[in-house]
Amino acid sequence: MAIKLSRRGWNNVIIIAVILFIAVVQFPELIRQRQAPVEQAESDTSLQSLLPEPAQITKLYLPHHTFTLQESHWVAEPAINVSPKVVVDNWQSISGTVVGDEMMAQLKSQLGTPRTVEIWLQSLEEPVRVTVYQLPQFWLLQSWQGAWLAISVEESYLFPL
Repeated sequence: MAIKLSRRGWNNVIIIAVILFIAVVQFPELIRQRQAPVEQAESDTSLQSLLPEPAQITKLYLPHHTFTLQESHWVAEPAINVSPKVVVDNWQSISGTVVGDEMMAQLKSQLGTPRTVEIWLQSLEEPVRVTVYQLPQFWLLQSWQGAWLAISVEESYLFPL
């Protein structure tokens, strides 16, 4: 039982065959593209820690305060209204969104006077020096790896009154 197709019928068969061939060739790429945005979004929005993960703070020097660990409790000089442990824990847990070089170039004109924070860690012989800039919407902090991180917190979270 042979099927006779007209010229128009054969054209339709060829068009359908070409479309199926293109679909088969492009299918693996379509799957990769569907999965890539999820992976890319996870890596783009992932937070980077200000300090190395296993490190524990032993001393914290803010511009106007010093925090030291004495006999398993934190002491602030001069005294502050909140628990010194809360401030140290805030600095210990800071994570932020990485700011790329292009964005830093755009923000450069808005940067004011930096503040420097010195963080002594149990596992390191030298302190981690963090440069901090305050912008109207967020803070810029340079991590221990040299990456710039953006965080949105109240000033009292970083620098107690």
